[in-house]
Amino acid sequence: MNVCNFDSLNSMTLECAKKSIRKVIADATGVFQYDSYFRTTREIARADDRLIKLLNIVSGWSMNRNRQCTTIIEKIADKKISIAELESFWKTVDTLPNIELRDLPNSGREQLRQIEMAFDEIRKTLRGWHSSSDSLCFLTKVILMFNWGQSPAFDKRIRSVLKMKNNITNKDLVTALVEIGYWIQRFESKHGVKLDTLATNEMNGSNRPLPLGRSFDMMLFYLEENS
Repeated sequence: MNVCNFDSLNSMTLECAKKSIRKVIADATGVFQYDSYFRTTREIARADDRLIKLLNIVSGWSMNRNRQCTTIIEKIADKKISIAELESFWKTVDTLPNIELRDLPNSGREQLRQIEMAFDEIRKTLRGWHSSSDSLCFLTKVILMFNWGQSPAFDKRIRSVLKMKNNITNKDLVTALVEIGYWIQRFESKHGVKLDTLATNEMNGSNRPLPLGRSFDMMLFYLEENS
């Protein structure tokens, strides 16, 4: 049984995809906050500063309803979360395989299992920091999309397009990403364009291409309004 339902996507035109991406870019703050973090902070910031800057961004993306971001920042300031713990956390995140979302369907079973185990470890750590921060949305929108780049943010809007459940296992999350990878392959073959190239070009041809998970997220974000 599939995790995602692509019925609302299979008839999507290229212009519809572009229109959704343009509407996300029109809210330029969110796009460029992401771009600034992905291209600089995640690579050069110290472990504690990296997480604090990330949480400060996403707290404005409706990710602090249960004070997840605020609580974790306070714990870092009070040294209840140590630098060593943060470094270990980022090591797990940063050793996720450097594989494009479109290529996940071609991965071997062992590599997919390694990704699932990394998700398990990331979620376990997040849960220890705040009981609400291991949700599917927090994991994908805050950690994976901002740092790995190969996952969309499975927030309410994206889940509604894909008809996904709110709570799924990490194994099903990997399956969902593989299913999306297959869909991207078909979309790119049908339209003769790479999705990440399409999203980047809509950002006025930036020479710093958006990662594929973020590009897919942008394409879906306003899809319901375009349908």
